[in-house]
Amino acid sequence: MGKATRRVEMPTIKTLAEMTGFSIATVSKALRHSPVVARETRDQIFKAAEEVGYTANTRGQALRTGKTYQIAVLMPLTSASGYEWDGVEYTQILSGISQGLDGSGYRISAHIVTDAEDGAEMARQIAGLGLADGLIFSGILADDPRITLLAETAFPFVTLGRCRRDIDYAHVDVDNEWAAHAATARLIAGGHRRIALVNPSRRFSYSLDRIDGFSRAFREAGLEASLDLVVEGDLSTRFGKESAEQLLSLANPPSAFVCVNESTTLGVLAGLSALKLAAGRDVDVIAYDDINVSAYFTPPLTTLYLPIEQLGRRLGQFILRRIAGEGPGALKETFQPAIVPRQPDQCRMTPNPMTGGE
Repeated sequence: MGKATRRVEMPTIKTLAEMTGFSIATVSKALRHSPVVARETRDQIFKAAEEVGYTANTRGQALRTGKTYQIAVLMPLTSASGYEWDGVEYTQILSGISQGLDGSGYRISAHIVTDAEDGAEMARQIAGLGLADGLIFSGILADDPRITLLAETAFPFVTLGRCRRDIDYAHVDVDNEWAAHAATARLIAGGHRRIALVNPSRRFSYSLDRIDGFSRAFREAGLEASLDLVVEGDLSTRFGKESAEQLLSLANPPSAFVCVNESTTLGVLAGLSALKLAAGRDVDVIAYDDINVSAYFTPPLTTLYLPIEQLGRRLGQFILRRIAGEGPGALKETFQPAIVPRQPDQCRMTPNPMTGGE
């Protein structure tokens, strides 16, 4: 007779309980990221799970609990023709969310949407049909129909960005008002008075935040804001290039640019080059960067830097806590980017006295 095949026992929650000394109930709650389990306890249990190769049986859990163990993420893709930057940032966002979900048994299900209205319909289907246990989305409008819809239900969701309505919901955001203020104030301190802001459409909440910060910097300096130099578009590289060429052709052009993302910054640099101008020599440019592209700009630019992967991790952590039953009150965090100075950002043009120059 041949040798009997030895059955390999897969580690279970009971295995983890025996290893750590915690009860099966505590281990189960920790694996579901329940807020009632202390962080130190949860870390110890997850370490033990990693050591023995424990993997949650999501199919069995789904049958027992009625959960899908899916986190739906709405991914907006522009319908603009020839958009060069589509989806670049979302690889980092999804990576961060995955890190935040690590060890939870949850998986990401991505849903492509073209705009917020399309996203609202998708959100309605996901929540109404129970296609996922939680939802994450971005591209927040000043008055966002997705937030209005979901805030009236008990369905767990977290947003990347904040709308301008007084609604209580979980969110992760960048302090865009502060970022625009910091960049503009730095340029004003360097003697600039005609400053351009390359911005998204004012439908988006963060666009209005940027304009607020931009205007505040001028106001605090006792100057009139150069709001005639605020341009709005699809944030493509092409838009940045066309904006730079258009603004620099004005009779009273900007001496500096504040760009809202890496794509528009690259476009502005291309626009300067087409006009035989250079950043840091003829015109100053301050960039905003969340995927570490600015380190490769030529010339090096002063940058407001915040890794978007960091925001993604927090989104993943927050959605697990919402699914576990935690209210949105404590699940709100706004990050402030770091200023990375790479240029003196000193104005080399003669200020126009009609626009606040001396």
